[in-house]
Amino acid sequence: MRTLIPQEAGARAKPMGRAGRGLGFGLTPPALALFGLGLVICLPAFFDAWQIYWMLGWDGLMAVLVVVDAARLPAPERLVVTRRFLDSPQMGRATRVELAVRLDGDGAVEVRLVDDLHPALVAMPEEQVVQVRPGEDAVSVTTIYPGQRGDFEMGRVYLRYRGGLRLVERWAAAELRVEPEPSAEQGWALEPSLQPGPGLGPEASAEQGKEDAEARQVVRVYPAHEDGRRSTQFYLLRARQIEMERRRLQLRGMGREFECLREYQPGDELRKISWTATARRGRLVTRQFTMERSQQVWMLLDAGRLSRTAFDLRRRAEWTSEQGGGGFEAETFGEREAAHLLTVTQLDQAASAATMLAQVIQGGGDKFALLAYGRRVQQLLPPGSGAAHLRMLMDLLSQTRSETAEADHLQAVARLKTAQRRRGLILWITELADSAGRPELVAAAGELARRHVVVLILLRHPALEALAAQEPRTSEEMFHGAAAQEMLERRRERLAELERQGVLILETTAEEVGARAVSAYLEVKAQGRV
Repeated sequence: MRTLIPQEAGARAKPMGRAGRGLGFGLTPPALALFGLGLVICLPAFFDAWQIYWMLGWDGLMAVLVVVDAARLPAPERLVVTRRFLDSPQMGRATRVELAVRLDGDGAVEVRLVDDLHPALVAMPEEQVVQVRPGEDAVSVTTIYPGQRGDFEMGRVYLRYRGGLRLVERWAAAELRVEPEPSAEQGWALEPSLQPGPGLGPEASAEQGKEDAEARQVVRVYPAHEDGRRSTQFYLLRARQIEMERRRLQLRGMGREFECLREYQPGDELRKISWTATARRGRLVTRQFTMERSQQVWMLLDAGRLSRTAFDLRRRAEWTSEQGGGGFEAETFGEREAAHLLTVTQLDQAASAATMLAQVIQGGGDKFALLAYGRRVQQLLPPGSGAAHLRMLMDLLSQTRSETAEADHLQAVARLKTAQRRRGLILWITELADSAGRPELVAAAGELARRHVVVLILLRHPALEALAAQEPRTSEEMFHGAAAQEMLERRRERLAELERQGVLILETTAEEVGARAVSAYLEVKAQGRV
């Protein structure tokens, strides 16, 4: 399985702009201050005109030093820049990004770097300063917090570097490219359609193939899948314990996997009688079942309009200064609070919960599957297990997007019934829309519960409950409170109807959906409902 850490990208720097070689220079603040000193030297010229030559001599000396310093600066092509991601990019989680600069040649320079990462990864890139010496990489590590899921193309790395005198700085930029993988190069060499054509020599064709194979660095941000590692380990341990208890007890008669035939005993259900075996033997024979060793668990994610609801989530700083992440000791309390708040949507939290669920389901010996839908089915992953299957799930979740229209629950259920014909467990993360009529979700969940065990994980808003419970002080607050109470009453009626249809209900907030969903799965598994 490929690693979740993006492939590193590197390139040699180039002068800025078309006229970069001639005009890609600038004076540093110390140089401007020294030139300004010439104005101070010329003050005696107000009393003696010959004193002006002191200023001219000073400025001439500074001009010579500036030219010498500029001539000693290495060409941009001698600087090699490499970008590496030290961690798997996860939404809202600390991700370390390393920039390494190497100088091919003699001398030493001070390089100021600005990494033009995608705005989804960092809102405002910071300037980094490294001291580059010949023969070794100068490394700078920063910590970012990606704010969106999906694939994002990285930009350039801009450089400003100074020589030993610190009078002149040169401007350059590196267009970082990903190195072609060996398999890709080998495939290009053997592919007949990419062999040199008429009028192209082998060298020109090879160069063109290399440029096509190289590409800009594209980083995929995954749902948070390492949140609460200790909690995840506890859930995995509990899932394995439940599986061992079920295998030891065997729970005869409660499963759906055929085990053997035996004579009818008083109390056996009539639907378990094997009439063909009864006809052959001349006496009543009952089919004996046992619990399935590997269940199929589906995760349904609602990506409709309601999944776009956003809220602020407090995140933790995983990387401290002793871990190499820079720490937050220099921040004020207000800056620290603002930096640790992340705006996420309900779909983002549902995707993180699905990733957490998949790890626990796999640890419990079951197979997991995914269906994400809006007006149409966006992602469909059949039941499976293993590291490769988990990687496919995370790739699909990173590409799932919220839609502006209401989700089509009935279409999703019809697609699921086609893909899953045997009895299974359905963990459905959605939100119950408030409507005057009967919501489509109620009919869809009731139809699905006829064959499967359905756990409906509904996201609720504590603000609505607080609004309904508060004591009104004005007429406007009274109307708002009455509307909130009416919405909650309709919601309770819908939930009661779902429970009468055999649907298991779990209400939780978006912040706790991951842990609560895993707890619901373990509870159903421990009770042997599937």
